[in-house]
Amino acid sequence: MKSSAKSHIQFLVQQSVALRLKYVVFSPGSRNAPLSIAFNQHPEIECIVIPDERSAAFYALGMAQQTNKLVGLCCTSGSAALNYYPAIAEAYYQQVPLIVFTADRPVSWVDQGDGQTIVQHEVYKNHIRFSTTIPENNWDNEQIWFVKRQLSEAFYRANGIKKGPVHINLPFSEPLYQQIELTQEIELAPITVFESNQELSEQQLSILQKSWNKYSKKMILCGQMLPNEALENALKFLAEDPSVIILVENTSNLIHTQFVHCIDRTLQGIKENELIEFAPELLIVLGGAVVSKKIKAYLRKNSPKEIWKIGADFPFMDTYQNLSYSLNVDSTTIIKELTKVGVKTNASFRNKWKQLDYINKDKALNFIKNQTDFTDLIASHILLDYIPENSILHLANSSVVRYAQLVDPIKTITTFCNRGTSGIDGSTSTAGGAAYIQKDQCNTLITGDISFFYDSNALFNKLNLSNLRIFVINNDGGGIFKIIPGPDTTEELNDFFVYNHGYSAEFLCKAFGLTYFKSSSISEIDQQIEDFYSFSSNDKPKLMEIYTDSSLNDRMLKHYFAVLS
Repeated sequence: MKSSAKSHIQFLVQQSVALRLKYVVFSPGSRNAPLSIAFNQHPEIECIVIPDERSAAFYALGMAQQTNKLVGLCCTSGSAALNYYPAIAEAYYQQVPLIVFTADRPVSWVDQGDGQTIVQHEVYKNHIRFSTTIPENNWDNEQIWFVKRQLSEAFYRANGIKKGPVHINLPFSEPLYQQIELTQEIELAPITVFESNQELSEQQLSILQKSWNKYSKKMILCGQMLPNEALENALKFLAEDPSVIILVENTSNLIHTQFVHCIDRTLQGIKENELIEFAPELLIVLGGAVVSKKIKAYLRKNSPKEIWKIGADFPFMDTYQNLSYSLNVDSTTIIKELTKVGVKTNASFRNKWKQLDYINKDKALNFIKNQTDFTDLIASHILLDYIPENSILHLANSSVVRYAQLVDPIKTITTFCNRGTSGIDGSTSTAGGAAYIQKDQCNTLITGDISFFYDSNALFNKLNLSNLRIFVINNDGGGIFKIIPGPDTTEELNDFFVYNHGYSAEFLCKAFGLTYFKSSSISEIDQQIEDFYSFSSNDKPKLMEIYTDSSLNDRMLKHYFAVLS
């Protein structure tokens, strides 16, 4: 087996394999040549190449989301590393394991006017779980010990119970491209850390159980998370308690008839004089980010008496401004403990919420059925019905993910969205990374036009992503800014916020070899959808650009919520 002639890189790659790294995403460059050679030549590492570093980082994010295991990233020196930052921040807040290998110039040349040389040491320090620079020293036993220790800690910080991105910075002097044939590997087992989820003591459980028993209005609010069958089953059991209502979103990947799935749709039906009646006394928060701004505003204004946050990361994250207990434990374990406490049979909290949920669901469906104009709202309902069963759905941010929360989820579909930082960058790349990993499943991305054009370099690669389908809802700009209050009061609305552009995705599809479809009505989608979802292993991704009437989108959505009120 060939490898880089740089001994510490040989060992770094061997240790990475011993620590079970399987995938590394590269972008072309020169300074990272020792890493490119050493990783690519190792038979247990699978390397892919994405030319654009910003896109590459989101590809790695999508791959790690699907495997829930560490994925590597590797780039050359200078600004290349800075282009990783949006995805690193997303991984940090979404708790996705990434290991970032950045090639660097020798430390002595930093800030000396040399090309592609910037300060890279701890460059991601505000959004990283671990960071180190491994110097290019003479190879000796102490250097082996240092590399082993640093890599072992990096992998643990990235992929332990608490997950997230880590950074290994590697300065290289020339020559960079020399190779040798490895006759034997350096056998040195990495450091292994054994850990387990913290369990609450009997005294701590007793405190929580007493609090639980005090209240007859309890709400469990679930944010973004991976599918979790054990948690879903525990919540189903708890949902039988008439004092408990469970609110979830598409990105929670939790589905049951007793849950409220469309929070904004249901919340809109609460009258002003009923606000306190529907407000919980106890709020339990699970998972990551919550999309609904309405529920955040509602719970901040009608503050629960107690709030529990369950989860290991960000223990002092007080989204609803009255945090009582932060529980660094497994969510499923706590929910199962609560099912043992008993049921308040005289409570009516769940029924109030579910009755309102059913009423507003019927109102919403009748509203959608009676519309003749083709808008973002109508397109969102239609497209979510077309997603094949047992597939993966990716939602871009801004208006797309918000419209999706108004549609009941489908049990067999798993939903992803980059809600860690909620940026529009990287939605297509993340979906591409997921499609690369989940080759046997259909991956569908629904994205807005601005998000798609912003991340169009996601298509600039040689990967076979025949299982990726992309719906681009083209409303000629950032439709979110016509929905949220404020931008429409300014003269700058169309140019500085919405950014009307007049572009089409058609010629991007031609440039990158995608099969292109176009529609501007339900009937046109119906006519093309079978061909759109037909599959051949040699296909490039397929893209359907759906044009909606930007002059009607915000008016229809406002009318929709008025009907629900």
